[in-house]
Amino acid sequence: MNTALPIKKTVVIIGAGIAGLKAASTLHQNGVQDCIILEARNRIGGRLQTVTGYHGRKYDIGASWHHDTLTNPLFLEEAQLNLNDGKPRFVFDDDNFIYIDEERGRVDHDEELLLEIVDNEMSKFAELEFHQNLDVVDCSFFQLVMKYLLQRRQFLTNDQIRYFPQLCRYLELWHGLDWKLLSAKDTYFGHQGRNAFALNYDSVVQRIARSFPQNWLRLGCEVKSISREASRNVIVNCEDGSVYHTDYVIVSVPQSVLNLSVSPDQNLQGRIEFQPALKPVIKEAFEKIHFGALGKVIFEFEKCCWSKESSKIATLANSTDEFVKMVRDAKDLDDLSSLLEGDVLNEHTNVTCWDQPLLFVNLSKSTGVASFMLLMQAPLTNYIESIRDDKESIFEFFQPVLNKIMECLNSQDVINGMNSTEHHKNVNKPVLKNIIVSDWTRDPYSRGAYSACFPGDDPVDMVVAMSSGQDSRIRFAGEHTIMDGAGCAYGAWESGRREATYISDLLQ
Repeated sequence: MNTALPIKKTVVIIGAGIAGLKAASTLHQNGVQDCIILEARNRIGGRLQTVTGYHGRKYDIGASWHHDTLTNPLFLEEAQLNLNDGKPRFVFDDDNFIYIDEERGRVDHDEELLLEIVDNEMSKFAELEFHQNLDVVDCSFFQLVMKYLLQRRQFLTNDQIRYFPQLCRYLELWHGLDWKLLSAKDTYFGHQGRNAFALNYDSVVQRIARSFPQNWLRLGCEVKSISREASRNVIVNCEDGSVYHTDYVIVSVPQSVLNLSVSPDQNLQGRIEFQPALKPVIKEAFEKIHFGALGKVIFEFEKCCWSKESSKIATLANSTDEFVKMVRDAKDLDDLSSLLEGDVLNEHTNVTCWDQPLLFVNLSKSTGVASFMLLMQAPLTNYIESIRDDKESIFEFFQPVLNKIMECLNSQDVINGMNSTEHHKNVNKPVLKNIIVSDWTRDPYSRGAYSACFPGDDPVDMVVAMSSGQDSRIRFAGEHTIMDGAGCAYGAWESGRREATYISDLLQ
């Protein structure tokens, strides 16, 4: 146990994700000379993590895109750097989706189905439902879709009723939650511009980290408690026994980790004890916000031998004619719910790859890399990440959907070449060489992906509580603490700048 005397710092930042790094950068820019960043992991970046795969290929296993590029200040900064030195830092990869059903094959841009048009109407239906009358009670996205089907069934064909509900579930891959867990009020949101795929986020992380002294970074240091003295000091105690006395603290750990502070179990890894305890308004806010589990699987192939028609491929969950009959026969929403009561959310251990929608990013089109990046949601993410080291089982799970995608992209069934030393460069078939799986739900310092809403949640309460801080000296940053850019890398980045500016102004 470290018994050294307390270390004095002007500012202690907890967490070296993009929020903590930007806070440090801004403090240094504003003349603060005495700061330390305490990071529990042995790396910086937090939920921005770039990994290396087959033949040195690089992938962002956490955040991958710059969203809202019309208003995103981090993206605009990257774009200016791109202009200055010509180094490619991103690529716009928005595309027309290919939608694939297991039985029917491709269902996108079908002149009879017109599912994209129905999907647009569903978006407007949701907007009218919750914005015409602010007193409308929230429900799950699943329930809202069922309500739409009942109200509009006379204007929909049987095939539209069968396939559309599964198509609109691609929104699960924005939030990282199954539609029965996802707030209907929070499902749709406006995009401020196109999305730019980062090449890669490690360059952003390293660039920000180089903008302040490297001795400000302390890795492998888990914070156990934050205490406020009667005087101006804040005391930060670490797992290894080191103690910091500081004027200000910026806590940038994820919402899911900060939430452990209200748990009575003091042995939870990553938990920070606050003395005095977190304010009641903060505790209450935790009851109105949850956390999603957006996970990723990277499928790396020897070479690309499939169509590059689109960079976005969504596979639909299976549907049946029996469901169509239920919608047609139901007297009202309660009656339909009764008919569907047996259709409960499956436990993740009992599902197949066709029991939920999946989103595949065809990197061969957007970046020229012969790989697919799969996005998945809870509860599937929890299951796949729990077996992430068993690549053969993961391939076996996803093989049917991979083969269907290859069929629809004018290719052949996938060949499993992960354990083979044989080279297949001259074979015009998709040869799988490696699988990489995210680990966010098992990481004790993440415990998921980013903030998300269950039915009845209100993220505004958390933003207001967090942006006000515990007090003037214990502050909070991260994607859950800001309205513009909530859930996004640039939101976390901006929150770090916000808190550093707040402290800098007080120090003047």
